Amino acid sequence: MILSPVLMGAEQVPLWQRDDAHPASGALAAAAGYLAFEREKDDLYPGLRAPVPDGYADWLVRTASAMLGQDPAFLRGSFAVASDDPARLAPIQRIPHFDDCSDSIVAAVHYLCAAPHGGTSFYRHRATGFERINAERLPLWRQALSRDSQRYGLPPKSYHDGDSPAFERIGQALLAFNRLILYPANCLHAGDVGPFWHMAATGPRLTITSLLACEAGRFSARVHP
Repeated sequence: MILSPVLMGAEQVPLWQRDDAHPASGALAAAAGYLAFEREKDDLYPGLRAPVPDGYADWLVRTASAMLGQDPAFLRGSFAVASDDPARLAPIQRIPHFDDCSDSIVAAVHYLCAAPHGGTSFYRHRATGFERINAERLPLWRQALSRDSQRYGLPPKSYHDGDSPAFERIGQALLAFNRLILYPANCLHAGDVGPFWHMAATGPRLTITSLLACEAGRFSARVHP
């Protein structure tokens, strides 16, 4: 069944959500406990990653196809644990980000953890009004970040959480175990990691993060660059 997305912000950023997504979610989460998580080179993700098990990519493509109404191609995916001390984050890791500036790439986050961990929030950049960063906007985005640092200083040494001087939250996907969310990879977003980046009593903030290639321009922004 094709799911209708929630549309967020002025640019109508689509967010798809499916609960109880994977038929063997418990086994999937347990499998992560036997893997060696490592930090990937040149990766700005604030934590560690490990390969997804055989069959996951096929399952995700089938599930995303039913949600999006088209057959995407799996690009990459990994288990991910957000575990870095916020005091050690680089400034670029403390603000909302985008995964890819293409209009044809969709990001997937599969939550395999529970509260007190948080989900994912989506943002508008106040100075530019940008909610998505495509190729045309990329130079302007870089210039805007430089002006932000001059105006507001460096962002606080914490994971980004809600409204700030430079960003306004336009939507949120709450975390639930075995919830799958999809959204355009070029929209501004940040994980709601909060103070629970360490090994909480319920375990780490375990997710599977993936990228899918869709029809060119299918999920392009509904405003001019």
